[in-house]
Amino acid sequence: MTAFAPVLSQTAITILAPLLVAVIVRARPETDAEHPASSARRYRVYVRGIATLLLAGVACANLTLLLLGLQQWDLLTPSPLTTAATWAPMAAVVAAFLIFGVRVGEAGHRLPAQPGESGSGYVQRDDDRYWHLAGTVYINRHDPAILVHQRVGSRWTLNLGNPVAWTVLAVLASLALLQLLGIIDLPSTS
Repeated sequence: MTAFAPVLSQTAITILAPLLVAVIVRARPETDAEHPASSARRYRVYVRGIATLLLAGVACANLTLLLLGLQQWDLLTPSPLTTAATWAPMAAVVAAFLIFGVRVGEAGHRLPAQPGESGSGYVQRDDDRYWHLAGTVYINRHDPAILVHQRVGSRWTLNLGNPVAWTVLAVLASLALLQLLGIIDLPSTS
């Protein structure tokens, strides 16, 4: 059984990798509400690149397993040159994934916009740059919403980038201060 381990590994990789690629290609795209067409195009480029790299990785893994099998079956003499030739395809795939990841970015976010791709007028509220203090404070001057749903849980929070939110906070703080000073008496819940 161990004599055929490389062949069985090749068979498993060759069957499972295309299935994985099929699932990845059909996955829901990560789109940006501000630029839906542009982000969908970037995501398609990203998925196409990942699928190509995965299939190339399968070919390189099969080549590495073939060379390992040939060495195991004494058809190829082990030497530093054959060891380098055996592992070079896998090193090339790892390098290709790293280069692709740096150039394209996660879900293609580093790809430039094409001419004519304009914004939708909507705001991507889940962008990390708008959330502060561990995702509890939302500040986005370009978002017209006063209340936004928090990232975690089922609560709402104020958009502190909206001047109306500051007005609401000022009114609430003024009412609390006036009650503390005894100037007004707010109704109690008890």
